[in-house]
Amino acid sequence: MNFQWLFDRPIAHRGLHDEQYPENSMPAYEQAIAHNFNIEIDVHVSKDGEVVVFHDDNLKRVCGVDKLVKDCTVKELKSYPLANSEYVIPTFKEFLALVDGKVGILCEIKGINPFDHRIVRETIKVLDEVGYKGNIALQSFDFGAVLYAKRHSNYACGELCTWCSPDGKHNRWWATDFMGKLWINKITRPDFIAYDVRAVDRNLPENKWIVKWSKKLPILMWTIKSQETLENATKYANNVIFEHMDAALMDSLARKFMPFRCPEKNLPSNK
Repeated sequence: MNFQWLFDRPIAHRGLHDEQYPENSMPAYEQAIAHNFNIEIDVHVSKDGEVVVFHDDNLKRVCGVDKLVKDCTVKELKSYPLANSEYVIPTFKEFLALVDGKVGILCEIKGINPFDHRIVRETIKVLDEVGYKGNIALQSFDFGAVLYAKRHSNYACGELCTWCSPDGKHNRWWATDFMGKLWINKITRPDFIAYDVRAVDRNLPENKWIVKWSKKLPILMWTIKSQETLENATKYANNVIFEHMDAALMDSLARKFMPFRCPEKNLPSNK
């Protein structure tokens, strides 16, 4: 498979969002498309089986409602505005119709249960049903989802890795998860690794593993929020996932730094 496109342009995290356009909203995607950035999204499955685009398991942070996405129907989800705006949670089908191949899509499969394949299964099902022809790749923290995608689709699929907990601290549980993936990846055989840039910013000794990985697999770094962090990421990454950066500045920096690393060593063939 050819997924060189994943490393040709920076990737807008949950769209090109700001105070006006909330994360994972249709206008945020439109802004990313207008600037020719690839788009990173997150998907869940609603109570009535619809794949929806939303990051958190719970609606509280973005919508102010203390409910799980999986416990709500699509109709209910669409009744909760995103960040007190006029915009609502899009379905995956609505998102695909909007993008329509204009830019590439990096789709994160949510979930942490390696034996529950519902989200990845339904995501692939939607892609097959609509016959999506644009560039799309999958990624997940869940090695079970990666393995399922590799076995049941032709989409490139990457493994998300971090040493840090959501609050940014160096965390023993996540470190154990990371070390486990060093072995599990021999089975799942991801097409690329998406690595937490916070570990690079802090120059953690564990970064030696990403150096080893980078000799064999393409590396994405997430989430870039400053020029300094971007420059740190260029030591390891083939591309970056970014947010809260001026679009014109990001475009200029991308032209300056890309390709970040010698591409012939670890990027997918164009053949």
